Amino acid sequence: MFEKIHAFFDRKTIVSKKMGIAWTLSLAAIISVSYVTKGSDVVFSGIAEATAITVSVPSAVEVIKLHVEVGEEVKDGDTLIELSRPDLALRMNELKRELDALEGRGNVSMASVDQKVAEIKADLDTRRNTLKFEIQKLESEYKQNLAIAARLKSLSGTGPSSENDAMAARIQSMKKELSVLEANAATQIRLLRGSKGKQAESNASEAKLLQKELERLQQEMKEQTILAKGEWVVGSILARDGEKVSSFNPLMTLTRKEPSLVRGYLHENLHSKIEVGDEVEVSTLGTQSKVRGKIVGMSSQIVPFPLRLLKSPDFPMYGREVNVAIPENSGFLLGEKVSITELPDWKNLLNTSANNDSLSVTAP
Repeated sequence: MFEKIHAFFDRKTIVSKKMGIAWTLSLAAIISVSYVTKGSDVVFSGIAEATAITVSVPSAVEVIKLHVEVGEEVKDGDTLIELSRPDLALRMNELKRELDALEGRGNVSMASVDQKVAEIKADLDTRRNTLKFEIQKLESEYKQNLAIAARLKSLSGTGPSSENDAMAARIQSMKKELSVLEANAATQIRLLRGSKGKQAESNASEAKLLQKELERLQQEMKEQTILAKGEWVVGSILARDGEKVSSFNPLMTLTRKEPSLVRGYLHENLHSKIEVGDEVEVSTLGTQSKVRGKIVGMSSQIVPFPLRLLKSPDFPMYGREVNVAIPENSGFLLGEKVSITELPDWKNLLNTSANNDSLSVTAP
C-alpha cells in the first residue's frame, strides 16, 4: 500500500518537473524569436521641444504696440499686441450713417403716410358735407312738392307729377354717390396704413441686419487687442511697432514653459523596428533624468538628420522623424538633447510567462 502511494507522488513530481521544463523551453523559444525578429533595443537621439502656436489674424492689420519681448513668460489674460484695422473703423462709421438715414427715412415715410391719410379724411369731410347739404335740400323740396301734389290731387283728381319722380331719383343717386365716396376713402386709408406697417417692418428688418453687422465689427475691433490664453513663453516676435502685416502672416510664436514633445530621428536602417503607439524611455544625456514617453507620429519619408545630431558634420545621416509625447513636468530643458530607448515587449512577456510558469508548477 505504501509503495503505491510513494509511486503516485513520484509520478506527480515527474509531471511537475516536465511542465516546468516545457515552460522554460517555451520561454526560451519566445525570447529567441523576439531577438531574431525584433533585434536588440532601438536607441536613437532627439531634441526636447515644447508645444508651439503661431499668433496671426485673418485680415491685414497695422501693429500699434508690442507688449512682450522674446523669452518673456506671459499668463492668461496678459496683453500681447495691439493692432489696428482702418477698414473696420471706416465700415463702422458707414453702418452708423446708414442706420441714422434709415431711421430718418422711416420717420419721413410715416409722416408722409399720416399726412396723406389726413388729406383724404379732410377731402372726404368736405365732399360729404356738400352732398349731405344737397341731399337735405332736395329732400326738403321733395316733401314740399309731395304736399302740393297731394292738395292738387284732391282738387283736380290728377296723379303724381313726373317732376317729383325725377327729384326722388336724383336724391337716391346722390346718396349712392355719398356711399361710394366714403367706401373709396376708407379703402385708400386702409391701404396707406397697411403700407405704413409694411414699411415699418421692412425698415426694422433692414436695421436689424445693419445692427448685427455693426456688432460683429465691434467684436472684431475688440479682438484687435490680442491677449494670452494660458501660460506661455514668447518664442519669437515677427513684427514691429508701426509695421503693416498682411492677412494670416505670423506676428509672433508662443511656446509652453516646459517640453511636451521630443523630435527624434531614427536611422533609415532601423525605421521599421518601431511604430506609432510604442512606448519609449526618454533620458537626458547630462542629468540622466528619465521619463516614459509614447510615439505619436512618424514622418512618411526619409529626411536628413539635423547637424546637431550628427556624429560628424562630414558624414550626413538620413532617417525618419519620430515625434514622442512626454509629460510637461519632465524637468527637461527646451532644446535639450535626449536619448530615446525603445521599451521591448518581450520584457512584459517574460514577466507574464514567469507568472504562468509559477502557477503551473505549484498547481496541486
